[in-house]
Amino acid sequence: MGLLSDFSLRDGHLVIKRTGAAIPIDSDLVKEVYRAGSFITSVAAIRATRDAKNLLKSEQRRITIAFTPDTPRPWYAIWPVCKLAGLHFTKTLNTADILFHFEDSLTASQTHTPKVPVLNGACTDISKSRVAFVFEQVFGYPLTINPTHYKGAALEKSEGNGVHDGRIIVCPINNKKTGAVYQKLIDNSTDGKVFTDIRTPIVGDKIPTLYLKQRHRADRFSNENFRVVLTTPEEIFTPQEYSKIISFARAMHLDFGGLDILRHSADGRLYIVDVNKTDMGPPTALPSKDKHIAIQKLADAFRNFVESKLLK
Repeated sequence: MGLLSDFSLRDGHLVIKRTGAAIPIDSDLVKEVYRAGSFITSVAAIRATRDAKNLLKSEQRRITIAFTPDTPRPWYAIWPVCKLAGLHFTKTLNTADILFHFEDSLTASQTHTPKVPVLNGACTDISKSRVAFVFEQVFGYPLTINPTHYKGAALEKSEGNGVHDGRIIVCPINNKKTGAVYQKLIDNSTDGKVFTDIRTPIVGDKIPTLYLKQRHRADRFSNENFRVVLTTPEEIFTPQEYSKIISFARAMHLDFGGLDILRHSADGRLYIVDVNKTDMGPPTALPSKDKHIAIQKLADAFRNFVESKLLK
């Protein structure tokens, strides 16, 4: 099936069939598609050049990777990561060196019984409620609130990923909305105008790089970034925070993916609000040079992680 089979059109929106997320068809979408396409093309060119050079030498072990039940499209982060890590895609599950459970859904059943490592195979629930539960267990303070008893402003949003329908409500309320979760309202701004999400890629027990996704107040719960800055975990997290983030990822059984983390301006605490096991990226608003820097860091970390898995 072609790439277009992943999408449908509805009421002026491009709908991702797998998740149901609807993206307005406008000039911003055209720019996003152009940026993504340019990046994918450049990654493919870099890989082709490296493959040609590797024909003359055989210093690096050939590693094959298979995906199940779905195959990642080029706009998912794992695609350029595998390309720049020098891994070879195969559709033959029983001969692959390593498997990657790739399923763009909130929940998945763990049905793997292979003799090779399976990445993200045990990451079977990334719902908002599960994320909040594990977060509280690891960090020791809650994100979730009971909206029928809580007093003050809170955030209501859908359980699913990629919906971006968060809205501020005033609690207490009489009844909970079906399919919604209720969380503490995190002020992740420094001036009340610019809100920063800390997009945190996870590769095994490493955080190779960070994206600071910045949004205007009116877009704070959307996916509309007016600026994305590449930085390092050492610049943003304390050693203790880094350790807890990795502990959280382990508790979620996330081998490769992305976390959305907010820092509350009132007390400086971190809050992990989303887990994405089929991460897209890097963000299109990131400058092209920084995209390549970020993906190469992720690719190097992923190659090392895979090799460590194969040694066990």
